[in-house]
Amino acid sequence: MELTYDLPSMRKIAGDRNVAREKLGDELADAFFSLVADMRNAMYLGELLESPTVIGDSPLLLQYPLTPGCVLEIQPLANGLVDQESWSTTHRVELVRIVKEGAKLI
Repeated sequence: MELTYDLPSMRKIAGDRNVAREKLGDELADAFFSLVADMRNAMYLGELLESPTVIGDSPLLLQYPLTPGCVLEIQPLANGLVDQESWSTTHRVELVRIVKEGAKLI
C-alpha cells in the first residue's frame, strides 16, 4: 500500500520511532508503528486484519483503533470517488491524524 501524509508532523512520526515515542509515548507509538507496518505490507486496505470504523462521507475517513480511546484516522485515496462500498480496494491512503478521546494529538 502507498502511504501519504496530511501533515509534516504525521510524516515525521511515521518515519522516526524516537520522535513518535517522544510525541506519543511508548505504548501508543508501538501501536501506531504496528498498524503502519501492516499497511505497508498490505496491497490494499481490505487485507488488514481489523476493519475500521467508517465515518464521514466526503471525504470518507476511516478510524483504526490504536489503544483504548485512541484512533488513527486515514483517508483512502483514488482517482475516482471512494465511498463506503469501495474503500477496501484502495491501495493509496493518507494518514490524517491521531485522535485520543476526541482530541487531536497529531
